[in-house]
Parts: sequence; C-alpha cells; structure tokens
Amino acid sequence: MAELEASAPADVLAGGGRSPFRRLDHVGIAVWDADRWIPYYRDVLGFPLVGDEQAEEPGTRLVYFDAGNAFLQLVEPVREGIDLRDWLTVHGEGIHHFCLAVDDLADAVRLRPEDEEAPIFRAGRRRNACFLTGAPDGIRIEVTETHPSR
Repeated sequence: MAELEASAPADVLAGGGRSPFRRLDHVGIAVWDADRWIPYYRDVLGFPLVGDEQAEEPGTRLVYFDAGNAFLQLVEPVREGIDLRDWLTVHGEGIHHFCLAVDDLADAVRLRPEDEEAPIFRAGRRRNACFLTGAPDGIRIEVTETHPSR
C-alpha cells in the first residue's frame, strides 16, 4: 500500500474559483459534561487545555485543547432548548462537526446551496462562524474566521 502524504489545500475549485479554506481549525466533540472529559484529554492524552469559555449564542460551553495542528473542542450545552441538546439526545456524545478556517467568512458562505441559509453567529475565541449545509454525507461542517472579530 502506498504511503499517504498530506498536500497543500487545493487552491482552485472545480468552477475555477479559489478555495477560501486555509486549514482545519478544530474538531468539535459534543459532550453533556465537559468537566468529566477534561482530565482525559489533558492528563491521559496530554493535550494542553488552552481555552474554556461560554458562547452566549448558541448557549454552549467551549473547551479547547491544542492537538498540535488543530484544536479539539468540547462542546457542552449550557441552556435548555438549543439544538445541541437534541443532537446529543439522538446521537450521544461524540464527534459533532469539523471546522475549517477562512480569511473571509463571506467567501465560504457563497459556497452553500442557493436555497439554504447559513446563519452567521459569534463562535468561540471571538470569531464569527457558520455551518455549511448540503454536504452529501450529512457531516456537519463549520467555517470560522482565522482571526477574532472586533
């Protein structure tokens, strides 16, 4: 079997435009109680805990671990009536989404199907973000800015 090698992201989309995606930012792991999982990721796996914050919208606690080339993000619901609670009830704890970083969020939003909305929200680390829809495999793809918003 041939050894796989990572390559730089494709600069050109199938339609001839440039890809807005710069890198994998994080993998979001949905959990009911982040405090229960922090010792595992920090003490057992050895990932430094680099952030712990509350995002008022959408009502989640976000805990970040530095995994080297991207972050692992624990996502815990902290309010009733948010979509993450429903998702956890159906799917249980585990990988919820992956997130790609972009220089300009508007460029990434333009890639969504025309008939679908991609509401922009204030995400963790003071960055704006949105979820893209329409992936044929149903995987949740978040897109976030590479730098904090003002």
